[in-house]
Amino acid sequence: MSYQHFRSQNGFTLIEVIVSLVILSVSLVLIMQLFSGGLQASRTACDFTRAIVHAKGKMEELSLDPVSGSGEFEDGFKWETDVQPYEGPGDKLNVFLESSDFNLMKIKVKILWVSKPKKDRSVELTSLRIISEEND
Repeated sequence: MSYQHFRSQNGFTLIEVIVSLVILSVSLVLIMQLFSGGLQASRTACDFTRAIVHAKGKMEELSLDPVSGSGEFEDGFKWETDVQPYEGPGDKLNVFLESSDFNLMKIKVKILWVSKPKKDRSVELTSLRIISEEND
């Protein structure tokens, strides 16, 4: 057999191995970055969900006892509330409310937290609630 015959049956050359390792390394780095981005998006979605749950709970509390204030939940989320009489554009609504035993209140609940990359985040819910004057 000739030298050419052995050369064609040999394995991969060193340059082919290096190129394939570089391609594999770049691919693995990209896959790990995608995985990390997915985990970060999941964490952000979880934080927003918890903030919405806190805001809805606080909104329900304010339906029973409508007062402005602020505070902190046990899990580090902070809250701020603002309760004011609603002054809307509806003349018929204002006439109705003045002649009844009810007050229409504008209730704002803001939930604040700091996410992992030290970014301030917040969610704000605003609602109108009819509250009887007995509760005032």
